[in-house]
Amino acid sequence: MPALRCGSKRIECEGVIFDKDGTLIDSFKIWPNLIKVRVKILQREIGFDNEMARLLEKTMGLHEGGIIRRSPIVVGSREQTAAAVATMLFVYRGIPWDTGVEKAYLAFELCDKEMGMASQALPIHGARQTLKSLFAAGFKIAVATNDDMERTRALMDYAGLAPYIHAYACRDEVTRGKPAPDLIYLICERLGLTTEQCVMVGDSLLDIQMGINAGVYMAVGVLTGALIIKDIDVSKYTVIHDITGIVPIF
Repeated sequence: MPALRCGSKRIECEGVIFDKDGTLIDSFKIWPNLIKVRVKILQREIGFDNEMARLLEKTMGLHEGGIIRRSPIVVGSREQTAAAVATMLFVYRGIPWDTGVEKAYLAFELCDKEMGMASQALPIHGARQTLKSLFAAGFKIAVATNDDMERTRALMDYAGLAPYIHAYACRDEVTRGKPAPDLIYLICERLGLTTEQCVMVGDSLLDIQMGINAGVYMAVGVLTGALIIKDIDVSKYTVIHDITGIVPIF
């Protein structure tokens, strides 16, 4: 069985499952502008003052120029972020909640078109080389994300990571998102591996808990996204700075 070094630990496994945002994609650098564009589109389509615009930015996760960890855009799905926006529009603007969800989704789609997917595909430093090395060593590589399949494939392609990925599992394919184990179960089915043969790598507590719930060999946290050391018991979990700490052993 192939082996890899994860920090100071030696792991014998066959599959490595990565979260996308904050793990493979440097989302914390992308999201501030993304949120601003989404709100500008909503402001254009609905009409509201700048105070409401700032409230919607914070609702999604942007405050004082930075991304709030464990906010909707960080730990939620696209539909959950849209629901949060719709709730604010309902409370402060009296827009029916279901209409607000539709308007939020439309703004998100228009934002992707205006910005272009390539501008959102900034890989974490070292991501390409890490995946390339794992791929060359014979590991099965997968992505499990709360994003939808169409956006995920496009982002991986533009980021230059797609050639090294064997399988995907996305939020629009399962009934339950993170931290439920459904995404990992689907990945393992597609890879032809058991959960015990895989490692889960992610930047949030949801990723780590999903791995534990699925029964993976090891759940690994990286510090390039939502995870903060003080949030976790480092004696129980494996934590590395970023995915360059995952190295094949030949």
